[in-house]
Amino acid sequence: MNHHCCVPAIVLALCWLPSPAQAGLRGGERMPMLSTRGSDWVDDRGKTVVLRGCNLGNWLVQEMWMHAMGTEGIPDQYTLEQVLTRRFGRATKDRLMDTYRANYITARDFQTIKSFGMNVVRLPILYTLLEDDDRPFQLKPDAWVHIDRALALAEKEDIHVILDLHGAPGGQNPWQHCGRENQEALWGNQQNKRRTVWLWRQMAARYRGRHVVAAYDLLNEPYTAPKAELKELMLDIYRAIREVDPDHIIIFPGLPDGFEFYGKPAELGLTNMAFTAHFYPGLFGWGEPTREVHEEWLARGIGEWRERVKAAGVPLLVGEMNVVLGSAGGAEMTGRSFDAYTSVGWAVTMWAYKTFSREGGFGDGSWGMVTNLPGEGAPVAKVATGARKGRDCAFAQVGVRGDTRFQAPGVGPVTVYLVIKAGADGDGRVDVTIDQVSLTDTSTGEELVANGGYGSAAGWSEWHHAGKLSADYACTDNTPAGGSGPALRLTGGSVNGGVYQALSLVGGRTYTLNGVCRDVNSSPYSAWVEVFLRTDPPVEGRDCVGKPGAGSEIDLNTSTAEEIERYFRSLSGTEYVVYEQLRRPLTAGH
Repeated sequence: MNHHCCVPAIVLALCWLPSPAQAGLRGGERMPMLSTRGSDWVDDRGKTVVLRGCNLGNWLVQEMWMHAMGTEGIPDQYTLEQVLTRRFGRATKDRLMDTYRANYITARDFQTIKSFGMNVVRLPILYTLLEDDDRPFQLKPDAWVHIDRALALAEKEDIHVILDLHGAPGGQNPWQHCGRENQEALWGNQQNKRRTVWLWRQMAARYRGRHVVAAYDLLNEPYTAPKAELKELMLDIYRAIREVDPDHIIIFPGLPDGFEFYGKPAELGLTNMAFTAHFYPGLFGWGEPTREVHEEWLARGIGEWRERVKAAGVPLLVGEMNVVLGSAGGAEMTGRSFDAYTSVGWAVTMWAYKTFSREGGFGDGSWGMVTNLPGEGAPVAKVATGARKGRDCAFAQVGVRGDTRFQAPGVGPVTVYLVIKAGADGDGRVDVTIDQVSLTDTSTGEELVANGGYGSAAGWSEWHHAGKLSADYACTDNTPAGGSGPALRLTGGSVNGGVYQALSLVGGRTYTLNGVCRDVNSSPYSAWVEVFLRTDPPVEGRDCVGKPGAGSEIDLNTSTAEEIERYFRSLSGTEYVVYEQLRRPLTAGH
């Protein structure tokens, strides 16, 4: 590809529309303009800056797995817009999409991000926010509305923004997070490459001089790209940006095996630039999600990458990372990862700020910092074993509200039922042990569970929904980590059920739930252990489930336009569960 892309003259003229600064729209002058110096991120006084933050995923690029709605048959944003257009027409589709964007992220979200001790967000952007496929090289009339609003909200909290082209024209990979799965039509397509260069020139022309913008992250995860073609396109974009914006940091994407294929940045004449990499030990084929995998990465992997960054002579952005599962260290390991990355001078933005689910709440770890509340009667703790033999987990790691403390309902004496339920996907086999089940009054320290250490069936009743779940109350050979002596072992194929006991609480008081469990030998699918606190006992032959969380009543395939729009409007006021287990390590000592 020629380094000087051929774009029609009438299109190039659009690059010189007034930027927000020129049009008097600039704010945030008190924020420093960031730049690079060697391998450091620095402010406009030359002081080293530590950048810690998150991704605003599922906002300007929707990813269906991050929603609480019914999205059957809708794998990506392209299909979502097709479905809405077919059902309601283009004008209504556009109105629904704008309503969603106006309410999914608001001022309170930036305030919450700030409360986690963060000072930067990465803003994933889909190219169709700015232009249409049927009108290439033409900006939409409202192209900048949502990005401008994001910058204004960030400025109010002194949070910098990294603009990230998450989905380029044609798609830079075959995955749904670039807007349309199974496409990958950027590579080998000169028209789509020219559009990508043109889009970046438009963004750079508009946001040059904006201090709130930390950097331009050129292309998200182009992991299937030919290296020579990726390098050529990134250099084309770099030169197009520098023609209109000499000041902002430009971030080149690395590949899973590194960024050395670009060559030395200094020898290429590149200035004020950085590389980015995404680190997901234990996920996506990178080992098992265990503490050992993450400990190995922190002990050795970071050191190896530090040498590569040092050799390149430019900074690194860890654009995405998350430990996710409690069994792999969850919030505590994520906090350690933040500290490890920033201790070697890297900027880091975890994936992601917010995820919603149909059940609501946090389970065995989390992809986000906040989520929607679990529905009425939902479990207070849930661990999916992943059918991994020997996997241990503590209830405190998998509280669906961020932890396992809760306030008893009502006033005065109240009876609740502590239910421990086990089951498996499909016709899989459950084989788990549970021990040291405890519910304590946080004000008095009083223990309310009878025989939570097991050894016998005393205090416990059994209940079955499907199949016959066998309960061994004196299992001694597979005690979970953190347990002691005999444990409860629940086994059976194609089963769903468990044990429970009645507890007397006092309405308004706070209680803490604890316990540990282990997957002994579940197979071949995921098994799970769920812990419920209910005001009514389980009924033999009926499943013990809670009411789904907010949004679960909406199905994009069947709900009316009015119902969908009403739900989208409600997003700005959706009550959150905050991942306090993560906020604590991120703010401690900062």
